[in-house]
This record gives sequence, C-alpha cells and structure tokens, in this order.
Amino acid sequence: MNFKKLLNSVNNLLSSKKFQKVETESTPTTGWLDDGYSWIPNWKVILGNDYEPWLELASKPKTGPRVLITTITGGNSALTPLETAFGVALTLRGADVHYLICDKAIPACQNSYGSDLDAQKLFVENGPSICDWCYKCGDKSLQQLGLPLHKLSDFISNEERITLKERAQTSKIDDILNSSEFGIELGETIRAAALRYFARGDFEGEELCLPVLQRYYEAALISSKSFSNLMEQYNFQHIVSNQGLYVPQGNIVAIAKKLNADVVTWDLAYRSGSIHMSHDKTHIHSFLNEPISDWESMSWNKENENDIHEYLQGRWTGKFDWLKIVTQGADQDPDDISSQIGLDPNKKTIGLLTNVIWDEQLCYASNAFENQIAWLIQTVEYFRKREDLQLVVRVHPAELNSWMKSRQLAIDEIENAFSPVPKNVFLIPPDSTINTYKAMMLCDSVLIYGTTTGLELSCMKIPVIVAGEAWIRGKGISFDVSSPSEYTQMLDQLPLNKKLSEDRYSRAIKYAYHYYFRKMIPLGIVEPSGFENAPYKIKDGGLSNFERGADTGLDLICDGILKKEPFIFKRELLELSSLKS
Repeated sequence: MNFKKLLNSVNNLLSSKKFQKVETESTPTTGWLDDGYSWIPNWKVILGNDYEPWLELASKPKTGPRVLITTITGGNSALTPLETAFGVALTLRGADVHYLICDKAIPACQNSYGSDLDAQKLFVENGPSICDWCYKCGDKSLQQLGLPLHKLSDFISNEERITLKERAQTSKIDDILNSSEFGIELGETIRAAALRYFARGDFEGEELCLPVLQRYYEAALISSKSFSNLMEQYNFQHIVSNQGLYVPQGNIVAIAKKLNADVVTWDLAYRSGSIHMSHDKTHIHSFLNEPISDWESMSWNKENENDIHEYLQGRWTGKFDWLKIVTQGADQDPDDISSQIGLDPNKKTIGLLTNVIWDEQLCYASNAFENQIAWLIQTVEYFRKREDLQLVVRVHPAELNSWMKSRQLAIDEIENAFSPVPKNVFLIPPDSTINTYKAMMLCDSVLIYGTTTGLELSCMKIPVIVAGEAWIRGKGISFDVSSPSEYTQMLDQLPLNKKLSEDRYSRAIKYAYHYYFRKMIPLGIVEPSGFENAPYKIKDGGLSNFERGADTGLDLICDGILKKEPFIFKRELLELSSLKS
C-alpha cells in the first residue's frame, strides 16, 4: 500500500469515526496497515518483560545531556517508529530525552499535497485533511514510552496565535517569500514547503498560490514561536529532526542552530535497513560540501570493489533497497531498447537524465543554469543543431511513481518549448518500463543536472557531464560545468568516444562505496515489513537490543547525536576485521 492509498484509507476511517487501538500482540503480516494505526510500534511487545523496568527508568529524573526529538508529524509511518527507538537508545546511554509533536496546532505541513484544484480549495478552506489521525498516531507512538512529550500548542498562547494568523493572512506573496522572523530567513523554508505542496518547480499558473503561501507562513510563524518558547524554558542541548526541510522542520532546525544547539537531521536512505544522519543541515545538502578526505583515503581492497559493484547492479531492480526508483527491465538488451525507441545505429547517442522538477528545485542550488528547465531547453536546442548526434532523454520515474506525483512534467516542458520535438531527440517518459541503466549503456556519455544516477553510471565507466549541483560535482569523477558557455563548450567536444578514465573510475567506485555503505548507516534493530511507506518494523527482543554494543549502527547514531561524532559507518574496517579473524 503506498502513502496516497494510506491517506485515502485514513480519511475514510476519520469520516466514519472508526478508530482502532494499537494491538497488544505482534502486528499481523497481512493487512496490517488497513486500520491506519497498526504500523505504530508496540513497545510493550518489543520490550516484553523489560517494558515495566523501562517505564521505571523513563520516569526517573535525568542528569545527562538534554535531547529533543522533534517528531512533529506523528503520522509519518516511515520515520516516527525509528524516532521512538532513538529515544529508547539515547535514554539507555544516559540522555534526558524529550519529544515534540504537532497537536493540530499549525494550518499547513508536509502531510498536505495539492494534487488538483479541488484539493487545493479544500486545503485553503480547512487546512490538512488528516490532522486528527496524524496527531493520534504521534500520541500513540510516543506516550507509551513514558518520556516527556511536548506539544506545539503548549508553548504558544491564543493571543499569540491570533496575532500571527492575522499577520499571515494580510501578507502578500513577496512579503512572505522574503520574510525574516526569529532571527532566521523564513521565506526560503516557506517557499520550499509550498513548492512541495504544489509539486512544481515554480508557482506559475497557480491561482491559489497566495492563500497556500499564507497558510504555510502562518504555520511557520506558529511553530517557530512555539519552539522558541520551548527552547527558552528547557534549553535543549541537542535537537534531532527528521529531514530538516520544509515547514515546520526547516524553520525549527534554523532556530535551533541560531540558539547554538547541536542539530542532527535524518531520513531513510535508499538501502534496506539503513538511514542518513547529518550534522547541522539536511543530509541532501551535507553531501554537496562534504570533505573529500572523508572517503579519499579510506582502506580499500578488491573485496570492497566487488561489494559495491554487487550493490550497484542490484540498483537496476531495487534488489537491496527499501526506497526503490527503478524496478523493471534489468534483463532488457540495450540493442532492443535502441530499436524500440527508434535510434539510428549509425549515430552516436548521448544520454540525459532529469530530476523531478519540484524536488530538484528544493534540494539543489542552481549552478550553470538558473534551473533544470532552462538546462533542458538549452540542451534540446543544442542537439537540434547537432544532426550528427542523437539525444535520449530519460525522464525520472518518480515524476509519476511517487505518492506525490509531479504536477510539472519534464516532457511537457520540452514539448511546450519545441513543436515538434527535434527528430534526433528521443523522450523516454517517466512511466516507461525501459530500464534506465540499460538505456544509458547505449550512450557515449550522459548529461545530468543533479541525479545520483550520475555516480552509478560513472561506476559503469560512462562519462558524466554535470550542469547542476550533483553530489559527484567537484570530486574528480564527473565533468563539471559552471556556466551555459562552459556547458556549450563541453557539448562541442561530444562524442567523447572513450570510456571514463581509470583515475576517474577509481574515484567513482570509492565514493560510491562511501555514499552507499558508509553514509547509509545500517540498523540491526529493524526488520523489513514489505510495505512501501512503512518499510520496516522494530524487532522484538528487549532492552538489550538497544544497549551499547548490541548494534554498531545504533551506537554510531547515538554517539553522533550526543558527542557530535561523524556519521560515517566504516564498513570497510569491519570487513577487514572479519577477514583477519
């Protein structure tokens, strides 16, 4: 069941008022999401005979470092369960752990999606449609732990809320997008949240742009005020936030940093059973300026290279991942793909991979171009004049296979700019079953804006040209350009007629190992569930599962939060130690 279906199921439950309690026995493996709540971890079952001793420990006064886990959206079935586990593990290591959730206090958040005009009108009139369910999920998930649980409404008065609402509702678009409050730039966070809501890279043509922005502005003001008041009272030393983007997580992280708290953000990683953790900023941004020394000098051998190649080939189907992008066509023959899309076998082929337009706009700064659309249009225009070459544009599958379907499609942007599309430009739509990796095997080189697939293609010795702010930029792997003129000069050199050099390949394969095996921290406390939006369960087994020494990944996470240790899981050293023993 995907998240959209889950939301529909929840909305139906709310309208019929059939709320079911979390079961006291282990969750069944069939239909366990159907009631909207059964994904919630049952800590009485997980801890077994240790549950009562745990509650006794949780209730005792703590003298250790004070940690606030800002769960906020309790109905996030992919993230909330692990945040309960973080609280248990940190408490066992002496921390004074508190939680913060939204108790229907803000009029907009990440659980909102303007899929069409009707949905947008309902949102503008009533706000998020699943507030009751989301709050109940957070409350059920966190209350059972017996740790201090704070709510946004507890730290803001009615008078403050009214004042902030009036300010938001009388503000214009430019005022909102350029707003600064509480010592931080609120405008960019609000812009990111609203673009995500519209699932677009801009607000063009959105007739409800202003009232939607006003809702997110009000949500940012209320959550910022509440969090500021909470910090004034408790002075938390460590803040843990899922994602660290959008409203309210983005503005909460910014305020925490302003107050000199140690901030850690986290999210699920691609690889099954693993997560990203980052200091001070969302992991998406941390990879852009990560020191090369973090991976360049790590221990390396042929076993490491074989391991990462096995994983990367598994990416062709999502075999080792719980966040799957490409799942079909791994057995396709590239020549069959060539015939299917009509390529001329006598001409060299250049590949192009897009990002989801709204996601790229939020996650990556522009580099050579103002945005991805400008890059796409200039690229197609260039190849229109290069009749000696052909361009294969593979549109990102997540434009349509994500629960938040993009409302601004790359193919539409190309077809609107070119009528007809040049004969030597071939478009593979997002819903095509053509395997991205097999299609790119046809290519002399590949052009990207910011997709991580650029790293994987480099590990296949396919040269990659980067025009945006991709994670491989500046690492001696890709061919990076920083202006439209540089980009054109690079295109003029095509075709390259050669594989990636051994030096660039060596750096690519090493960085891929670092990114997929060292920066994606594995957790032994989870097991797969088989469901897309709640892809794991917390394993049963008592408190010993969460104590120091039981789970290397969990130890690394706790040390990162409490001691600001780097979030690098040095798998290569564990493998070396295993070989020696």
